[in-house]
Amino acid sequence: MFRKRVAELFDRSFWAIALPLIIPIALQNLLMTSFRLVDTLMVGRLGDVSIAAVGLAGWASFFVELLAFGMSSGAAVFVAQYHGANNKEGMLRTYGMMLLFMVPLGLVFTLGVGLYPEFVMRLFTDDPLLIAAGVKYLQFACVSYLSLTVNLAISTMLRCTEQVKIPMVTSGICAALNAALNYIFIFGAFGLPAMGVAGAGLATAISSLINPIMMLVISYVKKTIVIAPLKQIFAVKGFFKTFWSRALSVLLNEFFWSISILVVNMVFGRMGTDNYAALTVERTIEGLVFVFFVGICNACNILVGKSIGAGDHAQGILYSRRFMVLTPIIGVLAGLVIIALRYPLVGMFDLSDAAMQTARTLLVIFAIDAVVRYIPYVEVVGIFRAGGDTKMGLIIDLVTHYVFITPAVILAGLVFKLPFITTYVIMLVVDDVSKLLISIPYYRTMKWIKPVTQMEPIDREAALVESGSEPTIV
Repeated sequence: MFRKRVAELFDRSFWAIALPLIIPIALQNLLMTSFRLVDTLMVGRLGDVSIAAVGLAGWASFFVELLAFGMSSGAAVFVAQYHGANNKEGMLRTYGMMLLFMVPLGLVFTLGVGLYPEFVMRLFTDDPLLIAAGVKYLQFACVSYLSLTVNLAISTMLRCTEQVKIPMVTSGICAALNAALNYIFIFGAFGLPAMGVAGAGLATAISSLINPIMMLVISYVKKTIVIAPLKQIFAVKGFFKTFWSRALSVLLNEFFWSISILVVNMVFGRMGTDNYAALTVERTIEGLVFVFFVGICNACNILVGKSIGAGDHAQGILYSRRFMVLTPIIGVLAGLVIIALRYPLVGMFDLSDAAMQTARTLLVIFAIDAVVRYIPYVEVVGIFRAGGDTKMGLIIDLVTHYVFITPAVILAGLVFKLPFITTYVIMLVVDDVSKLLISIPYYRTMKWIKPVTQMEPIDREAALVESGSEPTIV
């Protein structure tokens, strides 16, 4: 059976379809991740306090991004399947639903964080030096939240309709602009005053604002689906119930997941500045690895969703199996590269000796964990949601994070005061084991096939046989 799965994976026809989606999406996310990398590298020259402060302040944008991602991921269920069914009207009104949610979301967080940056920082740390530095960063960076949400709505429409190159190009331009502005504002180039961490926030605000504007301009020239009359985009009357019946579960999924992650980081943020500086560096490097899994996951979502929307359930199952095999293979390769390059990677950052040693240790732990870490991610976001099942991801995260992961970190870090590394390992082990034990058996049932484009009963057993699998007895 395993040989059959590997043979399926290396089928040329699969790669001919998958790579044109995986590579541009991965590159786009790599370029977007470089925003954080450049911030971390340049701010890192200012010392451990600055790098830890920006790392903690970044959780505000992380929370906004997760809520926006929840909405866009729920919308992607519809867009991908409507794309497979050639339903342009359905795609446009889904776009309208995203904008109606994301624009107010971005505005609320821009105003809230901009007016109360100190309150936000105090959620994560009680160190006055970290709070002061983080406030300087947030006062400028908060402007990026609105453009971030609009950018995600446009990107989702373009990706799900297989227009993946436009977001990649605009992200590349904005990443280069962000790097240049970081250098100018942080260190005071060309006669401008050196702004330090505030300069990093200003650079992020400006470069992120340019991205959605460029995507709209290019989309206008190329006449993509995001350029349409407003009356078509916002023709959402009668669609609210249908949309939120699927999208609300995804939004709640990302909300509760992000709350759990924020609590975990409140614990880590109180376990020492050196430790959190090391964790910030590790997560920055981890983000570079994660982009490949984002590419895999989004390509999986597009291909599975398009197949399910077109009524070809057997093809959707076949695509899902291929991505399930591909994910751990990429995890092994990524882990080996991280272990081999951990010294030069950490050496790019200006850390104290203690923080540098901790960062290298964290990278080794992450490299080992990468083999299985992203399997539930691809299952939930790339397969279950593409198939139309948006509720299982919510159930998985509610159970694993609130019953196991968050309590484990609180107990280890705050109650028993275990060492930082030990607490980090406990978090990863509990995370992986709990999610895999739930997600893999559910995937095998094929109950995640729930099309939004048809209402007739689904013959899952026939689809399994047609895709080359035996029905799973549950």
